[in-house]
Amino acid sequence: CLLVQNPPALPLLLVARVYCWILGFVLFCAGKRRKCPGLIIDWHNLGYSMLAEGSPFRKVAKIYETIMAPTADAHLTVTHAMKAFLESDLQLPSTKVVVLPDCPPYMFQPRSLAEQHMILQKLHPKLVKACPKSWPESGNGKSSTLLTEYHAPTGQYVPRRGRPALITSSTSWTPDEDFGILLQALLLLDAFIQQDESTKNLRVMVVVTGKGPEKAQYEIQISKLTLHHVAVTTLWLEPGDYPPFLACADVGVSLHTSTSGLDLPMKVLDLFGCQVPVCAMDFDCLTELVQDDVNGRIFTDSAQLAQQLLELLKPLTAVESSWKLQPKTNGHMGGVPCHSFGKLHQYSQQLQNRQRWQQNWDQHALPVLQKVSRTTTTKRTKHKVCPPNGIPLADA
Repeated sequence: CLLVQNPPALPLLLVARVYCWILGFVLFCAGKRRKCPGLIIDWHNLGYSMLAEGSPFRKVAKIYETIMAPTADAHLTVTHAMKAFLESDLQLPSTKVVVLPDCPPYMFQPRSLAEQHMILQKLHPKLVKACPKSWPESGNGKSSTLLTEYHAPTGQYVPRRGRPALITSSTSWTPDEDFGILLQALLLLDAFIQQDESTKNLRVMVVVTGKGPEKAQYEIQISKLTLHHVAVTTLWLEPGDYPPFLACADVGVSLHTSTSGLDLPMKVLDLFGCQVPVCAMDFDCLTELVQDDVNGRIFTDSAQLAQQLLELLKPLTAVESSWKLQPKTNGHMGGVPCHSFGKLHQYSQQLQNRQRWQQNWDQHALPVLQKVSRTTTTKRTKHKVCPPNGIPLADA
């Protein structure tokens, strides 16, 4: 059988269907098979929803997608909301639609303090460059970084006392992610911290990763910000550096809003794989992934986001102050580990033991591929069924 991801619908769905027909005819002529290979569509979004609202091309694309969808032998969807839509609006049989929720791959996982120290050493010059001059010493980049330090007497890596909180946000810098919401929230957060005597020592480092068409214009806006307790910088990370850096964060921010309201942001799953809680922009079906005040927070505007960030990060300075009074509390020699304080600790605990991609594929997708393979061939040959990462899983 043939598995294709949607989007892109144009022209992929038609090409895939025709390919199956042609291959089936060739195999029939060769006496190897009596039916066409099966076609499975893996729905990650609705292709037409990504086109401009009101565009004639969008209307054509919607008709095309509606016609092509029923020609497939089975369907995988990333959300239950997507499954319900396909069954109600496209009239697909429920027996042919299976939910395959996205899961983080193994590379996104919690990291030891030694691993955090290594990635923070590598990024130290860029991070420190973004710190306001009014901030106290931010590490030397060798034995100490912005967040960690090497404790020579014990040979251990520990969180650095007086460290700033770290917020990460990954964006494609496109119009469907309104980065202005985050900038406005950070201005409000900075003002909140200044007004609250109990948070006067709180400092917040915000790192935005990714590339995209609107990055340059937002970098200009960032350079014009006047902030005292908050620092903002943009980074483009190498693929191998991205997962360990995410694991250093206290909280992530997702600005993703779905064009269809039926898909979920992979960037949140990356953070969840590292057991980092998130504050996520609200949209339809988001609660299939983020449960408010359980594994993160859900916001609708910049004011709400700023208030949530203040409430989540405020305990950092309070916890560290109590340790200064009682140096042996919890046996810590340094500061507060990432996302280990206040509600962030509770949310992080809820993210433990999440299903990974390999098990998810075996449980939900593999049976569908095996079923379609059995129903579309009479002379069956053994072949390896592989997930998108290319690792054979089982004979089918």
